[in-house]
Amino acid sequence: MFTLLALIGGLLVYLYAPYWGVRKVPGPPSMPFVGHLPLLARYGPDVFSVLAKQYGPIYRFHMGRQPLIIIADAELCKEAGIKKFKDITNRSIPSPISASPLHQKGLFFSRLATDVIGDAAFGVNFGLSRPHSVCDSIKSISVNNNNENASASDDNEVSDFINQHIYSTTQLKMDLSGSLSIILGLLVPVLQEPFRHILKRIPGTMDWKIERTNKKLSGRLDEIVEKRMKDRSRSSKDFLSLILNARETKAVSENVFTPDYISAVTYEHLLAGSATTSFTLSSVVYLVAGHPQVEKKLLQEIDAFGPVDQIPTSQDLHDKFPYLDQVIKEAMRFYTVSPLVARETSNEVKIGGYLLPKGTWVWIALGVVAKDPINFPEPEKFKPERFDPNCEEMKRRHPYAFIPFGIGPRACIGKNFSLQEIKLSLIHLYRKYLFRHSPNMENPLELEYGIVLNFKHGVKLRAIKRTESC
Repeated sequence: MFTLLALIGGLLVYLYAPYWGVRKVPGPPSMPFVGHLPLLARYGPDVFSVLAKQYGPIYRFHMGRQPLIIIADAELCKEAGIKKFKDITNRSIPSPISASPLHQKGLFFSRLATDVIGDAAFGVNFGLSRPHSVCDSIKSISVNNNNENASASDDNEVSDFINQHIYSTTQLKMDLSGSLSIILGLLVPVLQEPFRHILKRIPGTMDWKIERTNKKLSGRLDEIVEKRMKDRSRSSKDFLSLILNARETKAVSENVFTPDYISAVTYEHLLAGSATTSFTLSSVVYLVAGHPQVEKKLLQEIDAFGPVDQIPTSQDLHDKFPYLDQVIKEAMRFYTVSPLVARETSNEVKIGGYLLPKGTWVWIALGVVAKDPINFPEPEKFKPERFDPNCEEMKRRHPYAFIPFGIGPRACIGKNFSLQEIKLSLIHLYRKYLFRHSPNMENPLELEYGIVLNFKHGVKLRAIKRTESC
């Protein structure tokens, strides 16, 4: 009897210990084991907006056993992401990421700010902050892809690699629809790793499929890195060459840039933006297709730039496509691809009037802030003009109300590259095609939340080749 009571007591302590330190933060009643996951299943990603309306700009949400402190206010985002960054430096690692060692090894989920690779860390500039070099690189890729002599086998290899990456990313669910080990990680974290090691050996299970995909990705990356390491005459200025050259300098220890770490960071640099960029491109095309006046104005701006074969420079993209810039920003606001930014307190810290102990998971709800009617009147309407620098709404808006690339020192380092890539892609598409909603597409679109936001059934559109009359 005593043993049974001790087991029950131990289980209760295990389940509720994380809650105790943040019990004063408001939030809805949670269920044992599953926490607020049933609410996530009911409302989808909109659950965080629903709870913000009910409980205010800072509240508690239980992802299974683990309580999250959700920040849903622009000023509190500034407080957590900038003012008190030194106390909230790390990213918390949710169950789906714990199931993917490949994602854990990289820069994005590094546990210390000192792990960041770049100018401040090793005196190496990887070009992400130089718009001109970024634009030239994208332009070069665009031209090469139109070359009939391009290798079909290389194209197939790249396509297969990207498909594996997207599968790996989209299968890491944040709800109860993921693999069994991920679900256990949400409910009883201590069981996740033992079950993952068992399930990944059972053919047909989701864990087995994810493990196979990750092994293929890791193996291919290791081959690329090993081949480049053997090439002592590296003259290329691409990311991998720069990082390998830096590894061989006295300023950088080889113990820091291990082969595993180089492979993981290369993976992030090459492909971590593919799912987010494709989601944003899909969002823009879908939203523009449903708003004829926006499409008309956008086409006029693109057509006015010059001949179809004239590729915009970096300066052109910055200066000559103001409406395209507004359309992209409004699409990113409307469908925020990373609606939550996961952080973890490294020290005891006070946020929004609540004292949070060390180890508290603090998640910044970018998606909720982007739909705040105080900063974005009529938030459910697609209105690119709200990002016109001369409009009153833009002038009144809080400077941290729209932060799709994150906030503070750990904001996305690929922001400039991503925006250049999206702009050039859209210009290329709209010079040749118009898009219309397919009758086979559901309305409204259904979303699902994994590492990033995804369209559950994709976006179905009809592409219509443009003629001189349209």
